[in-house]
Amino acid sequence: MSYIKTIGFDADDTLWHNERFFGEAQDTLKDLLREYADKETVSKAVLEMQRQNVKSLGYGIKSFTIAMMQVALDLSDGKLSANAMREVIDIGKNMMSHPVDFIDGVTNILDDLSKSYELVLITKGDLIDQERKVAISDVRKWFKHIEIVSEKRTNTYKNIFSRFGNMNESVMVGNSIKSDAVPAVQAGAWGIHVPYPITWELEVAEPMINHECYFEAKSLSHAAEIIKSI
Repeated sequence: MSYIKTIGFDADDTLWHNERFFGEAQDTLKDLLREYADKETVSKAVLEMQRQNVKSLGYGIKSFTIAMMQVALDLSDGKLSANAMREVIDIGKNMMSHPVDFIDGVTNILDDLSKSYELVLITKGDLIDQERKVAISDVRKWFKHIEIVSEKRTNTYKNIFSRFGNMNESVMVGNSIKSDAVPAVQAGAWGIHVPYPITWELEVAEPMINHECYFEAKSLSHAAEIIKSI
């Protein structure tokens, strides 16, 4: 019998693909701004604008769209036409309709784990977009509890996991060391990092490789094996 009772799962880039849509959006922006800046300059400018805006605007597509608009105006020195700016806005609006594409093997793993554990979805980002993805993905058949938060900090996990039992009976699984694994461990739970091929630079952090409650998993199926072994 596993020691773990509650499993928290991140959603974006843990259960389904997400970061690739942001990459595709930036590619479209780069083409739109090719008259004013090269691709690397656009990428760096968007990242820096997101870094500046995250405390006041949070995460997700709307915040990203505002960053793209600001960058478009800055790099064009305010010369971008109204029609071109409308195209920038449309890049963001189109992102709000992208499909939920589960990562290979995820649904089978959730089928298995939901039989023996309490599963909690803990995701951050734009509220409307996250609610949309929760609805169209039908994840409620595995997750009785859905938590959409503005940020994932130590207290976030304390407040959520404490409702289901002891902290050391809970584990958080996600693709972000910074937002998923580390703060969960700091809260007194277990943390499992499952890398995704693309990592947003604002989510890069050092792993807690010497902590007994921190694990690096090769895949979500490997994470499931780790959980059952705790």
